[in-house]
Amino acid sequence: MQSAQVIPFSFEAAPIRTVLINDQAWFCVTDVCRVLGYANSRDAMSKHCREKGVAKRDTLTSKGKQALTFIDEGNLYRLIIKSRKEEALRFEAWVCDEVLPSIRKHGHYEDSNNSMATLIGQTIGTDGFHMLGAVVKGKVSSLPAAIQRRATSKIWSQTHAAFGVRSAADIPADQLDSARNFIAAYVIEGEFLGRDDSSAQRFELPASAPLIQRWLVSQDGDGRQQAKPIPIDAFVMSASEFFHQINAGNGIHLAAQELIEFVISSMNQLKQRV
Repeated sequence: MQSAQVIPFSFEAAPIRTVLINDQAWFCVTDVCRVLGYANSRDAMSKHCREKGVAKRDTLTSKGKQALTFIDEGNLYRLIIKSRKEEALRFEAWVCDEVLPSIRKHGHYEDSNNSMATLIGQTIGTDGFHMLGAVVKGKVSSLPAAIQRRATSKIWSQTHAAFGVRSAADIPADQLDSARNFIAAYVIEGEFLGRDDSSAQRFELPASAPLIQRWLVSQDGDGRQQAKPIPIDAFVMSASEFFHQINAGNGIHLAAQELIEFVISSMNQLKQRV
């Protein structure tokens, strides 16, 4: 089965995944049926769609690679016509007046406000956003329920600032692993666990510090606070946390070459100690 490069759109906050097959736009039937009010996408296809306009493609989702069903433009219109929801007319206008003309002209979707500008393969899109969301959820799961929302908001805010985007879906596709590692390595325990702030010292970063920069703040032997700039995708954790994150399904993702270098370094350390 062929793999598909998804073009993520959003119709009134509802995700609509689209792919190009033979230079033509095909739409994820699950997303379309959700907008048009069909409770069962398979039943809707069976009743209203032509078989030759249905295709499956391997697609990267928040749950990994899955085979999703896409329908062509003709079948899309058939579902729109049969829908009883008021949104159907607005959805048709959006597809016909904005999405399809833009895809045919540019090869990607550009809305009138230029707020999405989602190029094929350029950003992580909706699927990448959901993947990072799973990492964030795992990161805050050990915190008290009362502050999980605040911690989640802070992590997203720091991620947006670190990668210079307004939405995580706009993070460049080639930086997905860096974003995943950034979130997995984000230290939140000391920031969100209860403490007495009455005597806490406030550390001021240097005036010349870059606007987008990660800092490791610590105290020296005399109790003076100090800050050290660290790379955006650096791992800040104990050795035990590092091993746990490597083995966790939604933890740190290391490239094959990085894993090889880690193993070689570990073997050299063992040889020196034996």
